[in-house]
Amino acid sequence: MASKIFNPKAKILANADRVLDFFEYGVAAPILVEIDPSNACNHGCYFCISSYIHLPESVDLKTFDRSIMTRNVLLDVCRDLIDLNTRAINWTGGGEPTINPALKEAIEFVGETSDIKMGIFTNGTLLDKYDLFDTFVDHMTWVRFSVDAGREETYNSVRRVKGGQNWKKMLSNLSKLIKTNNEKGKKIDIGVGFVITPDTYTEIVDFAKVFAEYDVDYCQFKPEIVNREREDGQQREQEFWYNEVEPLLEEAKSILGSKFQINGYKLSDLEEDPDLYGRSYEKCLGSQIQPCVGADGHVYVCTNHRGYEEYSYGSLYEKSFLDIWGNMQKRREVMHRIEEEECFSNCTQLCKPHESNKAMWKLYNEYNESEDKELYKNDLLQLGDIQKKEITHPEFI
Repeated sequence: MASKIFNPKAKILANADRVLDFFEYGVAAPILVEIDPSNACNHGCYFCISSYIHLPESVDLKTFDRSIMTRNVLLDVCRDLIDLNTRAINWTGGGEPTINPALKEAIEFVGETSDIKMGIFTNGTLLDKYDLFDTFVDHMTWVRFSVDAGREETYNSVRRVKGGQNWKKMLSNLSKLIKTNNEKGKKIDIGVGFVITPDTYTEIVDFAKVFAEYDVDYCQFKPEIVNREREDGQQREQEFWYNEVEPLLEEAKSILGSKFQINGYKLSDLEEDPDLYGRSYEKCLGSQIQPCVGADGHVYVCTNHRGYEEYSYGSLYEKSFLDIWGNMQKRREVMHRIEEEECFSNCTQLCKPHESNKAMWKLYNEYNESEDKELYKNDLLQLGDIQKKEITHPEFI
């Protein structure tokens, strides 16, 4: 099951038509767009990938910005994504997406007027405040609660909860979402996530035991991505993962069975290629089909570069998403900076588009080297059709 949900390479193939559009015309409608409705968060996880945007200790950084996207901008970008025939939206952050009071309206608008698939990453503690249970079950493809601990006291501590939006509230809202989903015929997949850090890894098995008792579809484990503002961007030593983490993951797998999922980051790239971190590709092609819309209104290359205007294609407070996405000169300028000037030096050692970049780079070279491009395209499209049937949630790369 793990290979069917978290498999970016297979999902690139499953969307071969959009990939070929990009190769042929230099631009394609996005497959997936990550949208941050809010940079503000009601939790304060120090290991958050966006810690440099919203944590109190980041207040002096140029990236500090606890914006909440306005209703008008949120709905306008949704309309543009519908017009572009975008295949999926991830509601994410940034901060906690459910903080935005217009999120419910946006989800219902997209769900009722388009075929766009939607998923959301949330800490889950505000679902009752904004009455999101039916909205999620009626319109989402999946919902994933970020938990990142196996015990109440640890959860409340590392997430720095306040105002009763704590472990008990998270479990209560998860239970109600599961109940709502079951009453409606299990319309969506519900998962829980655990970001593995040196302060939480000892509770991997506790987490597995807790959520083995809940009617969730999967329990996802993934390594923390250390951003460049923290600890010089250095990922954990491989010995930590192999010696400390993996034995606990094996035990968790034995408890969870088919619910066990692990993200597809190739940690071996960090060990085997300490200079390039497995970036054998010369272009960040994966980002060109899965951009990020920040809560500040900027359209960023990817989630790992949100908050930095030098990696923005433009602001939705000045232009529409359609105009920004179609401005290839600006997009090429930003990508030239990343690929040619910086040579990925400001990218995190583990990044979201990494595995899709590998797949895209391979296909890009095959396409350009093929003697019969029409034959190559037909073969790739047939392979894409096969993958689409075998992969779970193929739109969510």
